[in-house]
Amino acid sequence: MYFIIITLSIISGVFYKLGGTGGAWWKNTKARDFGVPAMAVTLLLLLGASAPWWIFFLLFGCMFGSLTTYCKFGGQENVEWFNWCFTGILYGIAALPFAWFSGNWIGFAIRTVVLGFSIMFVSEKFDNVFWEEGSRGILFTATIPLLLI
Repeated sequence: MYFIIITLSIISGVFYKLGGTGGAWWKNTKARDFGVPAMAVTLLLLLGASAPWWIFFLLFGCMFGSLTTYCKFGGQENVEWFNWCFTGILYGIAALPFAWFSGNWIGFAIRTVVLGFSIMFVSEKFDNVFWEEGSRGILFTATIPLLLI
């Protein structure tokens, strides 16, 4: 199972990075917006999560939405550390439909806090955009098993 978690997390990192390159299909972050949630939901299903199909559909939509913002406020130009922290928290909150259905609130809370701090950390510490964006995508999916706690 660790191999699947690692593999899907790395693929998620690739999708996240592709969304930042501005290429043909992935222009305007579409590879990120579709690819990262697809890997995350796939991992959740492979880990044995059980819910009605519409929960996973709603989960995908919330994850998609969370990836479309850097949580900048009031016409802010640059993304600061607190924006990255809010972005990570938003990534975690996107799993609310699954937490609501499953009742796994502890795992949901842990994942949300972990993403808040870890997204902020990698975004502030990595100067290389390849590692920075890839790490955010990896973290998004690698933390999915926490939702089953």
